[in-house]
Amino acid sequence: MFIWSFVPKRDFDAVWEEILQPAVPPGFEAKRTDELRQPGLIDRMYTEWLFDADIVLADLTFGNSNVYYELGIRQALSKKGTVLVACQGTKLPFDVRNQSVINYDYFAAPSLRAFQAALCEAIEKASIQELDSPVHVFLPGLVVGRYLNETLPEERITELTNRIHDLEAALSDQQSRDEEERLLHKLREATTASRVLRLHQLISSRDIKSVRLLEELAISLRGASYFDEALQTLERALKIDPGDPEILREVGFVYRKKGPPFYSQAETYMERALQINDQDSELHGMLGGLFRRRGEYERALTQYRRAHELEPDYLYPLVTVGAMCGVLGKLGEAKEWYLKLQTTCEKQISQERADHWTYLCLGQAFVALGNEDAANAAYRNALRRNPPVEDVRSEAEQLEFLVEKNFNTESARGVLPVLREYLVAHESR
Repeated sequence: MFIWSFVPKRDFDAVWEEILQPAVPPGFEAKRTDELRQPGLIDRMYTEWLFDADIVLADLTFGNSNVYYELGIRQALSKKGTVLVACQGTKLPFDVRNQSVINYDYFAAPSLRAFQAALCEAIEKASIQELDSPVHVFLPGLVVGRYLNETLPEERITELTNRIHDLEAALSDQQSRDEEERLLHKLREATTASRVLRLHQLISSRDIKSVRLLEELAISLRGASYFDEALQTLERALKIDPGDPEILREVGFVYRKKGPPFYSQAETYMERALQINDQDSELHGMLGGLFRRRGEYERALTQYRRAHELEPDYLYPLVTVGAMCGVLGKLGEAKEWYLKLQTTCEKQISQERADHWTYLCLGQAFVALGNEDAANAAYRNALRRNPPVEDVRSEAEQLEFLVEKNFNTESARGVLPVLREYLVAHESR
């Protein structure tokens, strides 16, 4: 956009139409500030024009104050080009004498072609010049906001800096998530205790923020009997999320696996987890298992019953409630629970939802009901599915517990060799 500021005393319509406008290069939209002399617009619109225009042409003829005022606004607001012209003989004030002013002779038509060529060249140069205003030459860091409510430059810089930091943080988080997913994949593929331990060493050297990854690593370490390493990993997870009930219950379970000297710590962490989430049936079962190992069978039975109430089709409470009833001499009730367990397992098998744990539980139901042959068949079915050593060990310990407490001793002794053979073969790997 191109605008022209002047004072109309001489016939400036003729000056504009015959002298100045013909010199404006093609491609510019030319506007005159006198078009905005109507009330209500001049105070804002011509200031916007002076700010936005690519080139401002100021005619200094007669030294009119309005023209100099508008020239001052232009050179203060904008770094862009301003071209000064004046009629031959105009007396210029000191302030603009050091700026280039192109003179035209209003009364000498032959000289106008040279003036127009010079003016056209000046406009074209000004349109590509990055810095034209003497104000901005003197103050190169000056930035002018267009509106009063526009963000200040320093505030905008702060906003952009914060945005850059946010984007960098988001990129870093994404890279961390990608790395954690890769490590999680490796962890799930780790089939030996030595590989799990190497992953523990690798993950311990990284700034891991994923509670999920740390929890799965701890579970793998616990399954490989690296209990201290599992606890170290869980401590890292608790620093990230101190109130995570899954982490708290896993800490308690690891302490339970460490043995009787650590049962008190195990109970503390499991109780803390239950205070946060009393609806966790598996946790009630874990706490029941802890009480059972301490010989507190009534407390254990209470926890197992609660687990069954929360999740009636969950096999573990069915197994353990039946065992506790048998140990406490409630034989009729024990038989009812084991029959319910048998029915639940067989239902899962008929619906093709059975896994190794289903067959391990079915085997124990047959042991408790005195059907040794059916128990052996169920256990062999479970072992053909290559179950985790920890699950088989847990089942063997349950049968040994029944033997110790004289509950269906003969059936339990008859099937134990099948489980022990599997444990010997797999724990030696």
